[in-house]
Amino acid sequence: MPGEKNRILLVDVLPETAEDFEAAFGEGTASGEEVELVHVTAASVLEHTEGRPGERRPAVAVVGRRVPAPVGLIHALRPHPADLAAVVVATSATDSRLTTLPILFSADLVRRIPDAQVHLLPRTARELLGGVTGRRAEISVRATVQRQLTTGTVMGRQLGERLLGEFLTQAPIGALMLDDDGTVLAWNHRASDVLELDDHGSLRRPLADLFPPDARAALRQHLATAREQSAPGPDVVFERTGSDGTSQAIRIAPQKVTDSEGRERVLVLAEDVTDRLHAQRKLAERTGHALLSAEVAAAMTASGPLAERLHRCVRATADRLGADRACLWTLTPSGRPEPAACADMERTTAAERLHPEHADEELVGRIVDRKRPHLDLTPPGGRHTGSGRPAGSFAGYPLVSGGELIGVLTLSTRLALPGSTLSILENIADQVAVGIQRDRLLHRLRATTQALERPLLPPRLPELPGFDLAARYHPFGSGLHIGGDFYDAFAAPDGRYVLALGDVCGKGPGAAAITGLVRHTLWAAAQHTTDPEHVLGLVNNALRRQNTPFCTLAYAVLEPPPDPSDPSCAVRVRIASAGHPAPLLRRADGRAVPLEVRGPLLGVLDELHHPVTEAELRPGETLVFYTDGFTEGAGAEDRREPEDLAALLAGHPSPSADGRPADRVVAALLEDAHSWWGERLRDDLAVLALSRLG
Repeated sequence: MPGEKNRILLVDVLPETAEDFEAAFGEGTASGEEVELVHVTAASVLEHTEGRPGERRPAVAVVGRRVPAPVGLIHALRPHPADLAAVVVATSATDSRLTTLPILFSADLVRRIPDAQVHLLPRTARELLGGVTGRRAEISVRATVQRQLTTGTVMGRQLGERLLGEFLTQAPIGALMLDDDGTVLAWNHRASDVLELDDHGSLRRPLADLFPPDARAALRQHLATAREQSAPGPDVVFERTGSDGTSQAIRIAPQKVTDSEGRERVLVLAEDVTDRLHAQRKLAERTGHALLSAEVAAAMTASGPLAERLHRCVRATADRLGADRACLWTLTPSGRPEPAACADMERTTAAERLHPEHADEELVGRIVDRKRPHLDLTPPGGRHTGSGRPAGSFAGYPLVSGGELIGVLTLSTRLALPGSTLSILENIADQVAVGIQRDRLLHRLRATTQALERPLLPPRLPELPGFDLAARYHPFGSGLHIGGDFYDAFAAPDGRYVLALGDVCGKGPGAAAITGLVRHTLWAAAQHTTDPEHVLGLVNNALRRQNTPFCTLAYAVLEPPPDPSDPSCAVRVRIASAGHPAPLLRRADGRAVPLEVRGPLLGVLDELHHPVTEAELRPGETLVFYTDGFTEGAGAEDRREPEDLAALLAGHPSPSADGRPADRVVAALLEDAHSWWGERLRDDLAVLALSRLG
């Protein structure tokens, strides 16, 4: 908001550090900086950084040495170049975890200061805050320039006799004025720096001459298109070589304008996007490799015949890497390699794709014998592809898992293979080898999964007089998947009943171990007292002690009926939530609403507080807890809201029609989730419902 000071958020800093900041940014400083110092804790700092990143009040978060999980806190703060940066104190206990920060965030967003150099914190915070405010101002100026350039009437007044008015002359983006033949008439300071223009050699020189010959025709056509239309032309990037021999990528955006004398000109915005283009290309390459790795991982962990999954892998490899052919070979019992799946751009049938012509068997045999990768960038002229064209490159990687050779991955293409491509091939070969080995161990894994899942859920639900209690757990996958969702219900020594439903971060045996830890800690803690603050605190301490991933949890305590002889009386339920989706309450008249129950995750912070919400269950009412598979079953970008599930319950027939209302609600939610997500479902589903019988 205009007039608001920029802020420095002091997150759990030591008193002496706070004094240094008061001295550096207090009202008595000679710098005249308008900076507000805000003292906050790790548990409350998120309240001061709410809002959409890029639109928040500019701030720098100084994370003190007393914050136990600084990396997780910085992730939660969502640093953004336009409004939030962070500096964190690295101690001996947190330094190893902070080594990931330079990989995840640039130095102008997040910095770490060694514990011995905390005196540098105020200066570092001032630099980061200056960068944030500077970038915000630059973004504002660029937006203003763009609006001005697309408004013909405003530009007409600014051009005048000097062609470029004072506004464009000082603009932070390059601007040039061209005659109708494409020659340069005027330019601003930024354009001079970007294109290396001078007053003698550049005036009346065609703009296209500043670019290499092979790009000039396209640039002339781009400028001509702008002269033929009244709307601004599209942005196109042209590459050139600077005077120092370095390559440049210049974004050219032309627009037809009219000067004060009524003559038509072409105004060109020229922006140096070299770093951005290189970053985009690198990101595109890494994204392509990441997507390929994800596709291969998904194929090798999916259900179905192994041959189909291997073909998905080679198809994705050929498509993502632009190869002519990709093949996977497996070994027969005698050790001889034979093609198991091939993807060839020119063959369509399975018989053609598996034809021996699709790879060099001699090279594959050599890889099998040596158990080492083979790269052939300049193959002999006598080796050809199946269509008779000379091959450009051949790469082969052994498939090894647990020291055992399983097969070979080969790739053939007319083009040279860059080093990054070879790295991704190694990664794919490892994934495929593990996937094939996994297929061979299918029976043992299924038995192991069943053994691990038994202690994750209670053997049976308790009988609650006057209530119907029902729960379901549906793991994602085909029986080999160990999920992180769980539920539990048991009677406490004080006569109350405890209901819990949670979701552990992660999958597999590790998640199973954490789930067991949480369930048994819940039960043990409730034997002393069912108070939510006490129980959730002990669970959090147990997770922190084991240094495990976080866990979300919905915890409820069902109080004894105030009058056991009166079945119509309301029963009180005390509910606490640790980062879990909002529970649902379905009234007897059919209305259903989410309950406002919020609290921090377990296993992240040392000290936390979970507010307790009280609800009353009257005859015919149902309380429902569920995991995020019901709202984010296909990923966070394709999600449903708790209100959607509440609407489903409201439209469901009254559960009082039979003796198992909770069971009917649970079945309806599961059926709807499978119907809604279908094959997109990629998460476990767990639901627990409690109905007050009338």
